[in-house]
Amino acid sequence: MAVAEPAAFQLATPTRVYDNVRMISEQLRSCKINSLPERYIWPKERVENLKPGNHETIAKEKEELQNLSIPVVDLAGLENRSEEVRAKIAREMRKACEEWGFFQVINTAVPTMVMEQVNANAREFFSLPVEQMEKATEPPGKPLQGYGGRHNFLNSEVPWIEFLGEHHAPVPGVEDLAKKVWEDGNPKFCKAITDYSNSVEQLGVLILELLAESLDLPKDTYSQHMQTGHHGYWRFNYYPACAKASQTIGIGPHCDPDALTILSQDQIPGLQVQKANKWVTVEPLPGAFVVNVGDYLQAWSNDIFKSVEHRVLVNEETDRLSIAFFMSPPRMFNIEAHPKLIGENEESVFKTFTSREYLGLLLNNKSNGDVGKRGLDYMRRETTVA
Repeated sequence: MAVAEPAAFQLATPTRVYDNVRMISEQLRSCKINSLPERYIWPKERVENLKPGNHETIAKEKEELQNLSIPVVDLAGLENRSEEVRAKIAREMRKACEEWGFFQVINTAVPTMVMEQVNANAREFFSLPVEQMEKATEPPGKPLQGYGGRHNFLNSEVPWIEFLGEHHAPVPGVEDLAKKVWEDGNPKFCKAITDYSNSVEQLGVLILELLAESLDLPKDTYSQHMQTGHHGYWRFNYYPACAKASQTIGIGPHCDPDALTILSQDQIPGLQVQKANKWVTVEPLPGAFVVNVGDYLQAWSNDIFKSVEHRVLVNEETDRLSIAFFMSPPRMFNIEAHPKLIGENEESVFKTFTSREYLGLLLNNKSNGDVGKRGLDYMRRETTVA
């Protein structure tokens, strides 16, 4: 059975029901409407340089960003159990996490067949009629679980996205979810997601081990908290083509409230990472995973690894699909830096907190309209919040 978030995370019941983003996309494509609904139009300062159909702008951006590209870490050689190779890969990951907070990883142990099956099943889901997809819509207490395409909780700066997501851990929710959409529960769909989640979770454990080793910590410093009682959550992100793409955005600038995020994306660019006050596109690599540091890992590493802002653009002509897997320690686990990472007679950069407290803080700030600060800003020891 799917696990609901604690009551502190629940949102108020929406006061109205909006059109599904898929319907709006199709109406724009068929010229039944000529403009975006106002709630999907983002302020110009928030969508700066979002002109995917303007080749002149793209060329200028590439010229400015030609020396900036997301690091790529190759895991080839790990299977040979070479300590030298392992140490080299760990150093590369640390450098990427310190300087970018993001990297792409290639030559992983995730089977190609597993990748193909989950992508095929994701596309099969989003090819269903809207009314069938919406059978997977969850009640207000689970705002990020199940299917979402109307975003009834938001009145402005609404993301141009459809999603489907559920817990993989501590209790898998995919079978209950699938039974809402298909009479037979679609065992093939459930197996594809389970196989993918298991494989990517193992990859995440390996990455966390390597990052711990890069800090001269025991390799299970972080990964041991992703074994029992932890939270693993998968999500399909589907961005329908938008004829008014320069006015909206797939997902606005944000950092991830987790420890580690692992993403597979199709060959349509869209994900961007902030670096040196510029937005750098994560160019898709066949078979690669995009890995990024979450807020919890930044605090866990005593501010050595960086959780950085990223966003997603939409395309005027082509739909885009990505599959994210989010990893977090148990809700009541205290997130605090290892003593070896704290200088003598010094305190850790961040206060000790649990993910439950952190998520509650984020939702409380959002509901109060406080979007000027990141969640971690409130956790820094020198920060005082009235």
